[in-house]
Amino acid sequence: MLSIGGVCCAPRLVILDKDGTLVAFDVMWHAWFSRFKASLQATRPLSSELGHGMARTLGYDQEDGRWDPQGPLTLASTGEILLLTAGLLYQHQGITWDEALTVVHRAERYAREVLSDPALVRPIGDVRGWLQKLHSAGLKLALVTTDNRASTEEHLRILDISHLFDMVLCGDDGVPLKPAPDMALAVCQQLQIPPSDAIMIGDSVVDMLMARNAGLAVAIGVSSGSMPAELLQRHADCVVPDIHAIKWTQGQHHG
Repeated sequence: MLSIGGVCCAPRLVILDKDGTLVAFDVMWHAWFSRFKASLQATRPLSSELGHGMARTLGYDQEDGRWDPQGPLTLASTGEILLLTAGLLYQHQGITWDEALTVVHRAERYAREVLSDPALVRPIGDVRGWLQKLHSAGLKLALVTTDNRASTEEHLRILDISHLFDMVLCGDDGVPLKPAPDMALAVCQQLQIPPSDAIMIGDSVVDMLMARNAGLAVAIGVSSGSMPAELLQRHADCVVPDIHAIKWTQGQHHG
């Protein structure tokens, strides 16, 4: 039985987001953006106007270092971010579309190296211990993220939690992304658990909307990521500070 702010539920499957839910968002993605921009600058020098335009397009305020909680870097897949950036290069630098794609893919490969730095992959509290309790209680656990598979698997390895998940679905696996219901439904189908016996825990509105669209039993928002609680509350059944406010208690369970 899961206890969430005094409310109890007994799911058979818990679906979790990654960045902002299990892993701290800001440090890692600030480092990624700085490296990505530096690589672009080295290959195709960016004017000050274009540099600022790219930051704004991705939802980054260079003045205060904050990301828009409803902007592309927070919610979009890596592929979508690269398309946005390539569009800017094509428009402002007079290069072909093929050249623009080549430049941004090269820059992203360089930037992605920083995402495997263990110092930047910071769990939000004792993530491994929390997951282990649910796993030991017989709950199925799944991870659904818009991040790509290579970096997701590296993060799970660094945190030593890969073995605790029954399924991991990533942004480059070819399944329509959140807020479409497809990722959640694919997990339910693969694990043979009806959506009505599954819950979603995530830090963004798209996590909550995916849960709603898929007919999951409960959508739980955590304000440990980039999105403030007041935004999540409009779409979630409940909002808690982080996953550690969700407690496992002994009680009758569906099996």
